[in-house]
Amino acid sequence: MSRTRTDRVRRNTLVALVTLSIVAFIAGCVIPASPSAPTSRPASPLAATFAAHGGLATWNAQRGMTYELDGFPLSPQVAKPNTSTVDLRTRQNRIVGEEFTVGFDGRNAWSTPTKDAAGLPTRFFTLGSFYFIGMPFVFADPGVYVETDGTQEFRGKTYLAYRVTFANEVGHTAEDSYQLFVDPDTDRLHMIHHSVTELDRSLRVVWVFDEYQEVDGLLIARKLTYYPAWNDGDLEGDGAVTIIRDLDFSTDAPDPSLYAVPSNDAQNQR
Repeated sequence: MSRTRTDRVRRNTLVALVTLSIVAFIAGCVIPASPSAPTSRPASPLAATFAAHGGLATWNAQRGMTYELDGFPLSPQVAKPNTSTVDLRTRQNRIVGEEFTVGFDGRNAWSTPTKDAAGLPTRFFTLGSFYFIGMPFVFADPGVYVETDGTQEFRGKTYLAYRVTFANEVGHTAEDSYQLFVDPDTDRLHMIHHSVTELDRSLRVVWVFDEYQEVDGLLIARKLTYYPAWNDGDLEGDGAVTIIRDLDFSTDAPDPSLYAVPSNDAQNQR
């Protein structure tokens, strides 16, 4: 097989793994009724990490979030950049690409010009594309349980480890589990790996937070690299890069009409 064909096969295999595992990852995303509402829960084991990323109070003071994604979720239909507008309180989202618009109105997901126009199940895409950008703050959502998990070695460095699980009623794959690697020198989130139970209970995939950007006092991912397998404490396969650009926050809620199902697209709800 020629080198060009081999590279193409490897790339297609990576795309397929990325798309399938992202769908499974997204299925576990949390949609809290009021993520910024005060609670009486004890302090999270991730309290120092929340503080290192700007603090939960700063995060909860924001209502709207916009950003451009380049490289997510690595399917041909959405390989070009797309722009999201998220209501951080309700987790409603509208994503506009060159060839599609998808949205989530808080209950229904919709897609235009056709069902699943972005190449992925619409509900998964609208909810999950925000979720990793909202890390680590989304791990303070109701129904998310965080436990200390000792330390873990990764490529010669020791990281603080945390295990994240979900209440039974949270998300679509509450049986999934996540392990977070936190840099002890900075308390910043460095990496997550999580199970993909919809595909294979032994399969774990990885997101590495390579670079952060500071916006309005919050430290948010700028560059992430996805790896399709985690094997004995190391990464497996070629990494796939996602870049988050033009990120902005607002203390005002986005216009609710952004998320409404278009009148001529009722048939494209999911």
